[in-house]
Amino acid sequence: MSMTVVIGCQNHLFAEGIKKIVEEDSKVNVVGLFDEARDYLEIVKLKPDLFILDTYLLSELEEGQSIQPGNRLLVIGEKSLYASEERISNLVYKGVVGIMPPASTAELLKKAIKAISEGELWLDRKIMSRIIDSKSHLKKEEIHLSKTEKEVVSLICQGFRNKEIAVKLNISEQTVKSHCNRAFKKVRVTDRLQLAVQAYKYWPELVFQKPNPQN
Repeated sequence: MSMTVVIGCQNHLFAEGIKKIVEEDSKVNVVGLFDEARDYLEIVKLKPDLFILDTYLLSELEEGQSIQPGNRLLVIGEKSLYASEERISNLVYKGVVGIMPPASTAELLKKAIKAISEGELWLDRKIMSRIIDSKSHLKKEEIHLSKTEKEVVSLICQGFRNKEIAVKLNISEQTVKSHCNRAFKKVRVTDRLQLAVQAYKYWPELVFQKPNPQN
């Protein structure tokens, strides 16, 4: 499946370098570059599948409260980005699906983009664990998901959309939405990304193993 990408970096040469790396994969198409936060609202109209941002542009967008819901962001990190677990936690809830460490290689960047295209989060497991702990006060015993709700959650974590989930589970798309909304309420989240984050804590077997809809 092809993936469209926008790159936002303060340093234009850096952005060009990232563009060259990611487009080595024929399935990735860079549709725009920008180096100022004021260009974000215009470039977001391109509706890319992924935004790759440096920490300077990310900070500018945060300050201007410009990040739009539903945008997926991969951040090229600096050490300052890891200074606060609370900040990382907030970034995940704003749409950050991956953070690249400062010493990342070109090959690691390609792996991160591939993982994200398949619906995964590209975050260090230890960081993910701390994020989850800081954001949830629920206990697993307090959450009672039905068998089908767990199957839906598992498929959401794998990056499938409602229509695809409906086909896999042999149910209607409206039924998928109903199961999804009930899961949101039970886990006390408001979107699919938050649900996936919480699944790492409560049901890791749903995140890392594919369910068998026929069981």
